[in-house]
Amino acid sequence: MDLPELDILLYAHDGRGLGHISRTTAIGLALRRLYPELRVLLLTGYGATDALIHNGHLDWLKLPAYRTRITEGKSQGIDGHSGYSDQQLGQLRGRQIQNIVRQLRPKVILADHTPQGKHRELQPALEGGRSACWLLGVRGIVGDVPQASSQPARELFRNHYSGLLWYGDSSVTGTKQQRMLTDQYQALDHECGYVSRLREIQHLAHSPTKGKKKLAGTIALPWLGEHAPQVIAAMGEALEIIGPDAGQWHIFADIDPGLEQAAPFQQLDFCRLHRPGPLYIDSLLRSRTALLYGGYNSLTDLLAAGTPAVVLLRGMQDNEQEEHLRLLSSHSKNRLITVKEQQVTGKELASALLRQLELPVQPSTINLDGAENAARLLATQVTHHQP
Repeated sequence: MDLPELDILLYAHDGRGLGHISRTTAIGLALRRLYPELRVLLLTGYGATDALIHNGHLDWLKLPAYRTRITEGKSQGIDGHSGYSDQQLGQLRGRQIQNIVRQLRPKVILADHTPQGKHRELQPALEGGRSACWLLGVRGIVGDVPQASSQPARELFRNHYSGLLWYGDSSVTGTKQQRMLTDQYQALDHECGYVSRLREIQHLAHSPTKGKKKLAGTIALPWLGEHAPQVIAAMGEALEIIGPDAGQWHIFADIDPGLEQAAPFQQLDFCRLHRPGPLYIDSLLRSRTALLYGGYNSLTDLLAAGTPAVVLLRGMQDNEQEEHLRLLSSHSKNRLITVKEQQVTGKELASALLRQLELPVQPSTINLDGAENAARLLATQVTHHQP
């Protein structure tokens, strides 16, 4: 007897940050919350997806993971932990995705970021002749991403995709991004709003921070780049300048407590060093300020928590973070202070953090209902699906 068709397959390639998988996880959580009767699976290579799902009920399939190295702001693929090279992983994962689509026969497939996936790993499934409705989800500011704007990407979208979901808010960014995407893909997009994983996690527990002591701040280093030693040293100096009177700080970084990198934080008894994980959300919701990098995931966390923050900019060549933060900073006035990681000093960080500690925590006026709006659009496509 044939198994029933999967209703929705969510795909996110595992990039260097958490934006792709965080958005897709949030949409998956919204689907499980709003439409528990639907069969939904998430497909990714990101190994810590369970931590992002928190205590939600979203099942997922693990692909062999990509790895990247950042040199002078440019991302370069390196061998994965499975032993396969970057290009070999693209071929291997392409076959796996194609087989998964054949076996599960999803009615709707939502891909994040680019129509072809990393290293064109979605292409075999797209060209496999199945009757799924393919949709593409795109972040608020795409940036200079050649894979997204290439002619092959446009042709794949035109030949195989049925629609475009834009995870932004035009009251923040204006209509330039929508016009660009419409010109690029020749498709009318759905403006969903920002997709916030933290917003969805808040639906999972009632008042998770009620009665807990306020923290001075949360610091997060989701992945360590080429400027990590300089940034960590500046953070340690800044916290020493601020001192214990402001309260306790929680630092989330992939740093072994026994390594020299941990020393700047372990010498301060008002700081606690944690590995990235589910404690981060609780910490951010209890914090008066935060120090984070400027990726989509981190920024939507801040907006959902209402936390004034200092945001570090990585000098990436696609310029997405710079443009996005310029628009968000203008919209939120002085609640987001930006600092370039390659120029950061301890004194500058201390001054910025002390300024943000004086501001109140307050809800953002930006549209953060992107996960829920995307989930409703996906559910509608399932209803209208014709095999």
